Amino acid sequence: MKSRVSRAIVAGAALAVLFAAILPAHAEWNRGLEAYKKKDWATAVKEFEEVTKTNPDYAGAYYMLGVSQRALGQVSPAIASLRKAVELDGAQTSYKIALAQALLQADQFQNAYELLKPVSISSVDAANRSNYALLFAQAATKTNRPGEAISILNAQAKADPKNARLQQALGAAYSANGDDAKAFNAFSAAFELDPKDQSNGRNAVRAGIAAARRSNSDSEKSQLYSSTARVADRLAAAFPTFDHQLLAGEAWLGAKDYEKAQSWFDKAKAQQSSNALVYFYLAQCKTSTGNLNSAISDLQQAIKLKPTDKVRTQIYNQGGYVYDKMKNYDQAIQWYQNAGNSNMVAQMRTKQESATQNAAADKECAEFKRKIDALRLQVTELEKLGDNDNAKLLQEQLPTLEKDYADRCR
Repeated sequence: MKSRVSRAIVAGAALAVLFAAILPAHAEWNRGLEAYKKKDWATAVKEFEEVTKTNPDYAGAYYMLGVSQRALGQVSPAIASLRKAVELDGAQTSYKIALAQALLQADQFQNAYELLKPVSISSVDAANRSNYALLFAQAATKTNRPGEAISILNAQAKADPKNARLQQALGAAYSANGDDAKAFNAFSAAFELDPKDQSNGRNAVRAGIAAARRSNSDSEKSQLYSSTARVADRLAAAFPTFDHQLLAGEAWLGAKDYEKAQSWFDKAKAQQSSNALVYFYLAQCKTSTGNLNSAISDLQQAIKLKPTDKVRTQIYNQGGYVYDKMKNYDQAIQWYQNAGNSNMVAQMRTKQESATQNAAADKECAEFKRKIDALRLQVTELEKLGDNDNAKLLQEQLPTLEKDYADRCR
């Protein structure tokens, strides 16, 4: 995230400097200001350079030269000019903010951090405090100090609660700090404040899904997925791109609302019918609702679409899982082998052996039961014929046989 102080604010700060100090009355200065107001950066640079030559100790001239150079895309010269302004008048926080902005643009994050760290936010003009907080937070986050970024952003967000950029920066800082749940809350707040910025919605959904996956609490996991899915719904409805529809489906899949998940995946498939990931997600929905044959069809289609190695592995693992549920262990073994999942291959072989043994035992028991039933029938027939002696002999065998059957088959 690139934090930027607006040109209007820079111009306002520049004019404030003008009225706050005794300025050299040179035609170059006036022409520079006029050019700056017109966004004629090249002319502004030229005129302010002249002012610095005739007034080498005037900080305001270097400041205006620096912000004009930066606007023109001359970042390195801008840094040099703004650094000179700070050297000449270190009490002007607006100079330090402008220099930090240029340093961040040049990816000189440590230098920007060291420049802004000593500045007390209370010394910054109230209208410019949020910009200071954003710049300091970016420098702190980029130099592996997300905790410092979080601290200043939380404080400034209370003072400026409708600033979406503060919440966006807070989300980035929480993400850098490894707290996906708080990152989700911050990005969601930024998206709520500025619904036109789809990046905030997208970052919120991704952070929410990541937080839900990591949660060890079933209730927290469910709550996170559901909250994330509602944000994802708004994002995909407002910006119906393939990626957003896929994210919405993924969030509802995690929330175990398979009907809503499948609805979003179907919309995504309508946009990219040759995307293997869509079929993989659809198969997950169908597996969860017991539509196993259809799930296998989707997985087979996904494989035909030549997915990436990572997705291919996911597809084959899912197929192994589905075939396991179908008790088709030959196919389960094959799919897990294709996934390179030796542990599950071993489990499937154990299940297959157990199933084979159970089938043999069931067959044996069925034969045993048939013999008992046949013996009972013989007893009945002999009794009908009046051959009670033989009927009794056979009848006496039944309890032992029935006990053996009960012990072995029930």
